[in-house]
Amino acid sequence: MSRPDAHNCWNARMSEELIQVYEELETYSHVRAIVLTGDPAGKCFCAGADLNQHNFSTRAQNLNISETESRDRGGQVALPIQRSRKITIAAINGNAAGIGITMTLPMDLRFAWKDAKIAFPFVRRGIVPEATSTYHLPLLIGRSRAMAVLLQGAPIPASSPLLNGLFTKLLDTTESVLPYALEIAHELSTRTSPTSIAFTKALVLNAKPTAEEQHILDSRAMFVTGNGDAKEGVRSYLEKRPPRFDDYDTRALPDWLKAKI
Repeated sequence: MSRPDAHNCWNARMSEELIQVYEELETYSHVRAIVLTGDPAGKCFCAGADLNQHNFSTRAQNLNISETESRDRGGQVALPIQRSRKITIAAINGNAAGIGITMTLPMDLRFAWKDAKIAFPFVRRGIVPEATSTYHLPLLIGRSRAMAVLLQGAPIPASSPLLNGLFTKLLDTTESVLPYALEIAHELSTRTSPTSIAFTKALVLNAKPTAEEQHILDSRAMFVTGNGDAKEGVRSYLEKRPPRFDDYDTRALPDWLKAKI
């Protein structure tokens, strides 16, 4: 995200481009990981929505749509990220506020500078949390901590115990966040099976309410992935060499594993 003169603040163009990028990259079978970061010149990962360009109170009226037809733009970005069967990573190399943090919640991995200020300031702006954050945040850090974070709305350091479970790893400097994220992205892209990644994400995100139902889903997935990469994974391990996994078109996932979100 690059709006350095505005602390990489979110605007309509950025949201449109993010939707386009995540939807387009999903169609490229050779793409295995997607890393999102902020332009270092912006001195933030993303300082939230550009309030000079965003009118919360009159948006629905201006668009002449009804309450039930209105859709939160942040959620329209979060959902393609959630649906992605690639490895999705956020390299949070500076402060992140509002949409700057909520859009990262559906991602698989979040690496952050330990001293970054993280803010969910919605109640202090007279608005409600967006980008499906009221769904994802309690899942990531627990309902009690999510309530504390959302109802206070104050900036807190990424290392705060209130955010335990939100970040995969905290880095000591802003400069080290992106290189580390890229290192992990490269390792996962070269050492893991895109097919296994896609199926694993689908199984987790479409988890059933009972262990028995999940067992049936797991079993179907194991049955249809039993050749190809599965054989290569075992063979490469026995031969003590790096695996050579095939690319995978995530659009080929069975219908019973397609995202239901």
